[in-house]
Amino acid sequence: MIDKNYKIPLVYQKMNERGYTDPQNDSYLWLNEMEWRTIGKIKEYEYDEGETKLIVPFAITGAGDKWVWVVADEGEEYSVGLCERAETNGIYYAKNTEDAILRQIIEYVASSNFYLVKDEAESYQITEKELKIQLEEWKNKFRGIINDEYINIIEKLSELNLKYIKCQYGEWYALLTLEEQDELIDKYIKFELFDKEFEWYIE
Repeated sequence: MIDKNYKIPLVYQKMNERGYTDPQNDSYLWLNEMEWRTIGKIKEYEYDEGETKLIVPFAITGAGDKWVWVVADEGEEYSVGLCERAETNGIYYAKNTEDAILRQIIEYVASSNFYLVKDEAESYQITEKELKIQLEEWKNKFRGIINDEYINIIEKLSELNLKYIKCQYGEWYALLTLEEQDELIDKYIKFELFDKEFEWYIE
């Protein structure tokens, strides 16, 4: 069980109230690599032997890695970290929960999850139209939860069109180049602990 003195971030409380975190609820809100837990499940979390209790897992990736709040001093926001199963050190991902949400969306629209030519599509890829619908859903459902500036960024992303990307990692279609992705992350997400490590598991 997590420490009863830990505070669930307000952003997450609002998401939970709207049913976004419950996969059994029709209101559940999909977000790329974050599969949410309800607040009830978060509070019932049982730590593995060797796992530090200074983290609070609140979501998992498709591969089963843990998204966690890294517990800070009283009154401070909890940073979001990613704890991969094969690693004993986690990586700081964002300063807080709303920054983590925006970073997820920015990284998603720069990824290879989309196609223009149906005959060339992979099974996991979606069309530009489907992507725009998803962005519209995020914009509407996160309104009143994350700040208005971030809502405006999501809206601006939805106004872009897929373009051909070619770099050292391959070729694909996306709304943003990797350079454009990094510029947005540098401007809105980067903080003093960005991509630094923290210990979450002691062998």
